[in-house]
Order: sequence, then structure tokens, then C-alpha cells
Amino acid sequence: MLRLFVSLYLLLIISIGAINTLSEKLWQSLNNAPSSQLIAIEQVASSLALTLNSQNVRLLSKRLELAITPQDSNDVALLSWQEQALMQREAVITIDEHDEIYAYVQPESQLYLIGPFYQETQSNIVKPLIFLISYLCLAGIIALWVWPLWRDLKSLQRASDHFSQGGQALPIPVNKRSTIAPVLTTFNTMTAQISRHIDEQRQLTNAVSHEIRTPLSRLKFTFAMLDKEHVPQLPCMRQDVVELERLVDEMLNYGRLESQHDNLHIEDVNISELATHLIDKLTRHHQVNVTRNITENIICRCDGHLIERALQNYITNALRYAQSQVTVTITQTTNRVIFHVEDDGHGIKESQRDLVFQAFTRLDKSRNKDNGGFGLGLAIVKRITQWHKGECSVDSSALNGAKFSLIIPKHLL
Repeated sequence: MLRLFVSLYLLLIISIGAINTLSEKLWQSLNNAPSSQLIAIEQVASSLALTLNSQNVRLLSKRLELAITPQDSNDVALLSWQEQALMQREAVITIDEHDEIYAYVQPESQLYLIGPFYQETQSNIVKPLIFLISYLCLAGIIALWVWPLWRDLKSLQRASDHFSQGGQALPIPVNKRSTIAPVLTTFNTMTAQISRHIDEQRQLTNAVSHEIRTPLSRLKFTFAMLDKEHVPQLPCMRQDVVELERLVDEMLNYGRLESQHDNLHIEDVNISELATHLIDKLTRHHQVNVTRNITENIICRCDGHLIERALQNYITNALRYAQSQVTVTITQTTNRVIFHVEDDGHGIKESQRDLVFQAFTRLDKSRNKDNGGFGLGLAIVKRITQWHKGECSVDSSALNGAKFSLIIPKHLL
């Protein structure tokens, strides 16, 4: 931080000093350079110095539309070279504090003041232009100083976004001269450690899930042997084993899904056809009435298999808790595809809506486990949505139940 502050402070001090010096020299050179207007004024004043006298003062003043007033030489402070020029009947040009141009001439023994002369507006533009150029130069110098910092921060942002969306930890190249080199190094170390812990946890979960299958198979074999003995608790025990098997399958499916992020199969998918076929398949053996509001020929560049999986989880969830009605709405805008799945069930409390997309979250503990699942379906939807750089949410439905929404870009980059 100290290094950053000192380098910026020194840069500003040196830059401002250099720009001020150069702009002042430029302004002085422009002011000292004789303009065409000054040359013309000097010529007019020199002519008057030769022709002006007490008899034609008023006449010349009227014709030239210039104020020509006699002056007391004792009241006018002139330099020695100016006095000599006047004695030689030359004009002396002066500019006062208001940038008004005057000329002194002394045709005889009388000193005259001619002016003010009409001032061209060009000089009024020069000063703001010099200020503008100075500010632009300062902005350019600061931009050159900020550019390496902005580049490193942009790399950090891209890596953070990629990692937060479930991608692999991509190490950021670190330049030792970078002002945020320690931050980048710490970020690389942190993401590497987190990725390693996630991989270890995933491997452990998969290993445990596979290992559980063996004792479950033994239990099922034992239940088959006990079936003839008519054990009263046998149906409940079988149900528990089936539930454990379903949990293992869902955990393995979730683990396999996590590994697909870096292997997305992106292609142009007809979402309208995909959704229509999916609804036909899911509602074939359901008594719930499903209303479809699907715009025709919605083409989206995405992973069709994963989007179908997310929509399937939405519709399956709605069919599970709906009383009699489910509505599936799919529309599009210029850049997005929007999915809505609504049901007329009991809905979800507003205080619990942030929890439904978390893994292993079941809001209603009293639901039958055969119908309720293990809380991984909506977590899978959230993960797929993140991979497609979209968003998912839940709200109240016009059917008095829950309304699940999914929005993804039409063209995934």
C-alpha cells in the first residue's frame, strides 16, 4: 500500500510540475509572437504618428472609429526605449491588464493615446485550449500508471468469477513488479487449497457412496432370507434400505454432474421442442393437468442435456407437490430465454426461498420421504444455471403455489 501511494504521489507531483512548466512556456511564446492583428495595429499607429496633429485629431478619430486622446507625458510611465521610439515618431504598442490594445504616438510634442483597438477573439480560445491539453496530458499519464494495475485487477476478477461459478482454479500469472503481486499470490494459493479440499471431499463422498452399496446389497439379501419368517418389521426395514439406495444414487449423480462443468457440450438447441418432448414424457402417468405456454422455435446456444435436466427437476418438483394444476411457460427476449414452472401446491414461505437451492435442504420435514426427495434436485438446477451464466429463483405463483424461474442467455460464450 505504501509503495502504491508513494509511486502515485511522485508521479502526480512530477507530472503536474512538468505540465505547468510546458504550458506556461507555450502561453508565453504565443503571447510574445507578433500576430497579424498587432502588426496591422502597429502599421496604423505608425501612419498616425506621421500624419496626426492637433487640427485633424477629431477628423481621423471619426474616420477610423478610434478613440484618440491627448495625454500628459508626465502622467504616463514609459520605458527609456519606448520614449526613444516616440521621439523617432514610431508607435509604441501596449496591452493593459484587461488584454486591451493601445498605441502611443507623439507626432510633435504632444503625446496621444490611440485605442482601445478591437481585440480578436482567437486569443480567448488559446488559454482554455492549453488548459484542456494539459488536463488530457495528465489524464494520459495517470492512465499509463493505472493500466498495469487495472490489467492485474481484471485478471483477478475473471479468475474469481470463473472459480465462483464452479470452475477449476486457474492460476493467475504474477509479475513480481506488480503492485498487487502479494494479493495475486495469496489468491492463487487460496484457490488451489480450496480446489484440493473440494476434490478430496468429492472423492471421499463418491468412495463412501460406492462402499455403502455393498452392505446395502447384503441387507437386501438378508431380507430376502427373512421373508419366509414373516418378520413384522421387515417392510419398514426394506423401505429404509430403498431410501438409502436412493440417497446413494442421488449423491453419485450429483458428484458426476459436478465433474461436467469443464466439459459442457455447447450447441444450438431448440428449447421449444426439447421442453415439449420432456413434458410429454414426464406427464404420461400423472393425473395433474399441465398447461403449456411455450413460444415456438426458441433457439438457444447451450448444453441441451443439462438444460433438459434442470427443466426436468423443476417440472418433477411441481408435479410432486401440485394439487391439480401445473403451468410451464417458456418465452424469449432478444438475449435471454426465460422458464417459469408454477404449481397450485402449498408454496414456499418467503423466509425460506433462499434455502431451497441449497443441497440437502428439505423445507417441509413432515413430508413423506418417498415424495420429498433429498433436496438435491434444485441444487442441481442452481449449479447448471451458474454454468450457463444465468439465474434461478422462486416466487409466489398466480396458482397460489410456488413459481420457479430460470433465466439463461441465448448465446453462451
